[in-house]
Amino acid sequence: MATAAQTLAERVAADLRAEIVARRLRPGDRLPGEIEHARRLGVSRGIVREGRRQLVAAGLIEIANGRRAVVSKLRAGPLDGFLANAVATRQLAVDEVLELRRAIEIAVAGVAARRRSPADVATLTRLVALMRATVGRVAYLRHDLAFHVALARATRNPLFAMLIESMRAPLAASMRASHARRRGARNFAQAHAAHEAILAAVAAGDGPGAERAMRAHFADVAAALES
Repeated sequence: MATAAQTLAERVAADLRAEIVARRLRPGDRLPGEIEHARRLGVSRGIVREGRRQLVAAGLIEIANGRRAVVSKLRAGPLDGFLANAVATRQLAVDEVLELRRAIEIAVAGVAARRRSPADVATLTRLVALMRATVGRVAYLRHDLAFHVALARATRNPLFAMLIESMRAPLAASMRASHARRRGARNFAQAHAAHEAILAAVAAGDGPGAERAMRAHFADVAAALES
């Protein structure tokens, strides 16, 4: 059962959310000071601080030492923490992570192919070269993950990028499981060839081709996990 203080803190958080919406505040815009906010709601500054901490945890506002709270930029932190905890406590299985990744990343590949910039293509090309140089080694996983994050950023849709970045822990878990089940350079070369195909389609601006390449990549990953 919620205490009176918790209920009041939730009221503070709800009031601040409503103010952000009503005033159409943007990232970086300042929020009312604690004293002003406490006076308006008829609560203590301690209650105001607790309510604001809830919004900080949710990633909606930021509070720097000695400065007034501001609206946060869109970021993956809160979702990242949630998913990381789900993986760590085994509430998410590798095949469930793979299913979510497949649904999101096939779409990401197609959108990225249609919207990518020359700088995006250069970044993806560099990461594929790093993967080629580290096939079968631990560093391959790091470059593999960076490739998928860079692909999401190439969509120019911050939600895609935020979702993929927030999945770093489960992404790494599923990749690690897939890599652990591969045996020999031939299997790793097959995985690398899939990334080469995705890159080629994205660089060519071929949305359907990029989606096909990503779908084939996930079929290969699923086969590795089942072996």
